[in-house]
Amino acid sequence: MKSKTGAVAVTTAQSEEQALDLRRTGASYRDIAKVLNMSLGNAHRLVKRALNRNLAKCEEIAVEIRTLELDRLDALQTYLWGKAKRGNATAIDRILKIMERRARLLGLDKPERVALGGDPEAPPVRHETRVAAEYTDDELAAILERGNQLPASKRPHIGD
Repeated sequence: MKSKTGAVAVTTAQSEEQALDLRRTGASYRDIAKVLNMSLGNAHRLVKRALNRNLAKCEEIAVEIRTLELDRLDALQTYLWGKAKRGNATAIDRILKIMERRARLLGLDKPERVALGGDPEAPPVRHETRVAAEYTDDELAAILERGNQLPASKRPHIGD
């Protein structure tokens, strides 16, 4: 596949941003397709690509921030290390806090098991998923009825 020329790439990026801006304001994919004069599928793809590009930017920024925070923790630990080695209890406490923060930042700690209701002996909560075809007509009717009883602002929204 040929790479896009600079002008086409810029136009595509502008269309993606315009589609994403429309979606942010609540426009449906049909509305976006109409405004941008394209198919519904292309409107959906534009929004998805823009979201993925923004997600990638966020991940890059998160890596940079994490690196900066680790550098700061290293500098603080280096500053306190000599005092801690000489037995300064406050410095030892601060270094332990720095080490805890670093472990959390890097995800080094074992995940903590949290029980529902505070009972560590409680069995794990099971969440079963079923597709609509597996529900009886009565079950589907009951689900719809529960949804209709919710205020409009709380009802689940099914996208275009």
